[in-house]
Amino acid sequence: MVAFPLLFAFITVILDTLRARKPLIKTSFLLGAAFPAGIFLMENGREEVVGGWSKVAGIEVGIGGVNAPLIAGELILFITVAFYSLSYFDFREKKTPKVLAVLLLMHAGLLGAFLARDFFNFYIYMEIASVSAFALVAFSGEKGAKRAAFKYLILSLLASYLFIFALGLVYMETGYLNVKLVAGTALPGRELNAALGIALTALIMKAGVFPLHFWLPDAHSKAPTPVSAMLSGAVVNAPAYGMMLLFSALPVGESLKTAALTVATASIFFGVVMMLLQAEAKRFLAYSTVSQMGYVLLGIGTLNFTGAAYYALAHSLAKGGLFLSVGSLGGKSRKLGEFGYRNAPMIAFSVLTLSLALGGISPLMGSHAKGLLSAGLPAAWGWVIQIGTLGTLVSLSKLNYHLSKGRAGKTGGVPLVCSLFLALTILFLGIYLGSRPKPVELIYIGLALVIFWALKRAGVLEKEPKGYTMEIGREVNVLTGFFVFFLLIMLLLQWS
Repeated sequence: MVAFPLLFAFITVILDTLRARKPLIKTSFLLGAAFPAGIFLMENGREEVVGGWSKVAGIEVGIGGVNAPLIAGELILFITVAFYSLSYFDFREKKTPKVLAVLLLMHAGLLGAFLARDFFNFYIYMEIASVSAFALVAFSGEKGAKRAAFKYLILSLLASYLFIFALGLVYMETGYLNVKLVAGTALPGRELNAALGIALTALIMKAGVFPLHFWLPDAHSKAPTPVSAMLSGAVVNAPAYGMMLLFSALPVGESLKTAALTVATASIFFGVVMMLLQAEAKRFLAYSTVSQMGYVLLGIGTLNFTGAAYYALAHSLAKGGLFLSVGSLGGKSRKLGEFGYRNAPMIAFSVLTLSLALGGISPLMGSHAKGLLSAGLPAAWGWVIQIGTLGTLVSLSKLNYHLSKGRAGKTGGVPLVCSLFLALTILFLGIYLGSRPKPVELIYIGLALVIFWALKRAGVLEKEPKGYTMEIGREVNVLTGFFVFFLLIMLLLQWS
């Protein structure tokens, strides 16, 4: 599954160097995107150690359990993004084939990370995906894209260095990096507590969870639309999977579980508030990712990895679909109110369906995933899902209100098909997994609309937060200091 995207990335670059015809380059790109899906369907449920080595010395990979929904979500989203990219990028630009090749590298990195059953190879593949993401954000022609890519690069690399340091501590204490072998030998102790605290903090940063989200809104909103869809829909799921591996292998104390639930809750509501204050569509969706990753962390903090994985799948399809839909509607303008779906009924259907999926409304996939999360939450934390759902619906009411007032340019063809495909997929998956319409959810929708109108009438939604500009080196230093402060808190919680 990893080899095919890597192979076709190489072929795409060679074809570009040889100045091959555009259809050949496009075909190479699509083959690299689609071939892993066939392997996933044939090999689902299998695991093996590459080369027949023992687990101690070999590289264990597998498909099944919590990683199957993550892989399925990445494959569905990337194949859709691949078709969208061929109509989005201008092949008259020399850099376009290189962008396609880097997209395939991201594809390979994400699949490798999700397949990994040992910490080191997970780290390697996660870094392949991350480095590809830096480059793809920098490829954007939007103002501020280079700055956003640089900030993403420096902060993500800082997290990577600390993560590999934490893995060194795990290896020193257990003698293994295979997840199952680590789980069988790890005993509570100061060193492993430190490793868990450091690694978790690093992955929270990479997943864009509040309060270490500060790189995400700029990077996700400045990237080209297909890249934004992958960043928000799939790339943030790789560190989330890493958290699942950590919590399944190392002894996790109650204080750290409580801290994870607290951070998750803060991320959910911070993202909702920031969504309500945004005037730019892609930045609105970027803050939605901050909120949605809080739900994934809720599942991880309660060791409900199945719920977290299915929620990540639902978020992948819904958020990726919203980025592609809004990107096709917006054209050159990204400001809410300056474009919309008033003259595009099929896009309107897609956006409304995907919005309701993010809000957890049945019979869509998001409802099934939230049900799994709720089942694993302690009773005292059940209110988070309920109020978070209402907040998400209120914020998405703002998005759809503005889109319903504006008109779009040409929205037919590939963008329409891609948007509609993801909307129908998330509906089909919800029904397939047993989600059924719940009339009581109409109360949530009605209450969300009432709250939205009340906030609008009060003028709250017009108060966009004022941006501030700081010299990039100084900004990175300040954010690094905050990261270190948060890391120290997590370590103190581990040692308490």
